[in-house]
Amino acid sequence: MDIITLTLPPIGTNCYIVGDEKTAAVIDPASCGDKIYDAAKNAGLDIKAILLTHGHFDHIGAVDELVRLTGADVYIHAFDAVMLSDGYLNASRIFFGKDTVQNSEFKTVSNGDVINIGSLDFKVVHTPGHTAGSVCYFCGDAVFTGDTLFHGGYGRTDLPGGNFGDLMRSLDQLKEKIKGKTIYPGH
Repeated sequence: MDIITLTLPPIGTNCYIVGDEKTAAVIDPASCGDKIYDAAKNAGLDIKAILLTHGHFDHIGAVDELVRLTGADVYIHAFDAVMLSDGYLNASRIFFGKDTVQNSEFKTVSNGDVINIGSLDFKVVHTPGHTAGSVCYFCGDAVFTGDTLFHGGYGRTDLPGGNFGDLMRSLDQLKEKIKGKTIYPGH
């Protein structure tokens, strides 16, 4: 498994291109769809899927552009799907006073689902708290946590859909599951 990390504006979101020898999934395309696309192409990878850990603006900003460039399928938890088209719920209106929305078709995921991309399997683990539909994607020895876990912390819960109690329960359930894994956080 190859992992390419891009840290993207507007607030330094980690976007991951995860591939085998030919195909890839993009996790949390914050912005700069052309940059993500070029990085995958330069690595010889064909983007087949866009996996969203949650629906905040800084994790979804390049969805439509990447779909246009690649035809990739988009995956998001059912509880966060409305955030793709609502600037208040995805917090773009709160932060910038204008809506950032994505209009691409998407597929919903739920806890325990497995998404197959080439030779890679991404297992969905629902981790509500940062948002109601936050998920982590487990693939081999890697865990892509979005804003459930940060380097040295965890995501905020004061935006629409956040719940501190739910996040604490999610972190508690992750303790055993992430042992021995490499964590790839959202920030």
